[in-house]
Amino acid sequence: MPAEIPEDVQRFRTGLVEMASLVLSQVERGVSAWESVDGAAAAAVIAADEDVDERCATLDAAIFGLQTTDGIELAEQRLLHVGLIATVALERVGDLAVAIAEQARSVRPEGAVPEVQMLIARMSARGVDALAKAVQAIARGDVALGEEAGLEARNVRRMLGELLEVVARAPDEPETRAWSAAAVLVGRHLERVANNGAELGGRVRFMATGEPFTRRAAAG
Repeated sequence: MPAEIPEDVQRFRTGLVEMASLVLSQVERGVSAWESVDGAAAAAVIAADEDVDERCATLDAAIFGLQTTDGIELAEQRLLHVGLIATVALERVGDLAVAIAEQARSVRPEGAVPEVQMLIARMSARGVDALAKAVQAIARGDVALGEEAGLEARNVRRMLGELLEVVARAPDEPETRAWSAAAVLVGRHLERVANNGAELGGRVRFMATGEPFTRRAAAG
């Protein structure tokens, strides 16, 4: 029934934001497990990925149901198009959270490099912020907030470069080498979290105006 469509679309928006909250919590918990080298916390992140997958499947089904309902307006179709891309991206970020947690089980704390740890903490905060802003921008149709997500992602990419420079200067000792190699992987995973935020944020303009999306524009 066309009269019910706005309410259904709003439920989808709410579900997308809730899904993002779960996934971003997974990233934060994965990084926390990495920082503390906490195998039990890492295992909890890995186990929770099943819930992430189930919620993504639920959102996917909701999008399909809305797209096959008569009376969907063009602007709502664009929202559903971007929402489907966002759902796939969130599932992908959930996998990145698992990959970060897995690194927590592969290293010993004795090899940690404090400066790298601080950079990873900053990258995590900025990467999470980028994706959170992007999903909120989709939910609100806020083009400016979507652009902010791209700016945050650029900051994360810059910090990854700093991380690589610090790792190159780290002591050449077995435990430090092993820890640093894992830290680089964690940093790259966080960059990918932020990049997903940049891409989704860049799609908000298409959703709001119909202007074609280009990855180059989103990347800045």
